[in-house]
Amino acid sequence: IFKFIYIKLNMSVSSLPRVNAQFMPILLKGHERSITTVKYNADGDLLFTAAKDSKPTVWYADTGERLGTYGPHKGAVWDLDPNWDSKYIVTACADGMARLFELTTGNYIARMPHRGAVRSVTWAEGTHFFVTAADPFTSREPGAISVFSFPTEDVLNDAPVIDDQQSDAPLHTSALEIPVDPMNKCTCLGWTLMNEHIIAGFDSGLIVKYDAETGKEINSVKVHNDRVNRLNFNTDKTLFVTASKDRHAKLIDPVNLEVVKTYTTPTPVNGAVISPTHPHVLIGGGQEAMHVTVTG
Repeated sequence: IFKFIYIKLNMSVSSLPRVNAQFMPILLKGHERSITTVKYNADGDLLFTAAKDSKPTVWYADTGERLGTYGPHKGAVWDLDPNWDSKYIVTACADGMARLFELTTGNYIARMPHRGAVRSVTWAEGTHFFVTAADPFTSREPGAISVFSFPTEDVLNDAPVIDDQQSDAPLHTSALEIPVDPMNKCTCLGWTLMNEHIIAGFDSGLIVKYDAETGKEINSVKVHNDRVNRLNFNTDKTLFVTASKDRHAKLIDPVNLEVVKTYTTPTPVNGAVISPTHPHVLIGGGQEAMHVTVTG
């Protein structure tokens, strides 16, 4: 039976609980605008943050020392994902571009243009594929879930040139593109075991399962009544947990998309993860400052 721990992110500093002196947090200062995502690498020694200030940043997890940033980006960075061995990192930006970098050097390897803002990105098992989700550019054009193979040196050398001028990085195109309903937006993504399927969460509360090779829709279930903010798998990928604006997090079986357990919270859930070592689900959430009513 999974237990859950809920962390409410309050807006006022005075309402925060007193910190135990034996467990002092490390305060990371490096972004000028609100944070969009925070991730560890697989080894747990590096921490990655993205924000609306277009400067995705990498830090030492033990000390909080800032190692550097990845760029250039021309808009808010909504998501990022380091690969399993911390050699590469891919970012999702509101300027309609996904970008691939060498993780340790920051070398800009390739750019992947999309029609709309790129909301989510995640690596498959290994380093052979990664998938992105992009918004529709207009109401007449669908958004897309795009599967990319890792670009080889030959592919990058043969990359096309835009307007007869060499761009800042070689162009890389998708191997598979799955169209998304123009009236809906894909907000988060995940790969099932052995990269057989792609699980996608949507703005409408839908969870959809696609065949990773053909893009065919396998199953679709309306799990939430509002936007699915995040989804994360456990270590062996037998379960995944969703975080939704409808104030619920749900533990789901990826085989049939059946809800195993529901966790109800007093505020919108912005993130949820499954512990790799304990039967615990960690949930974090809270309201945006603009939605908090302040009375005198």
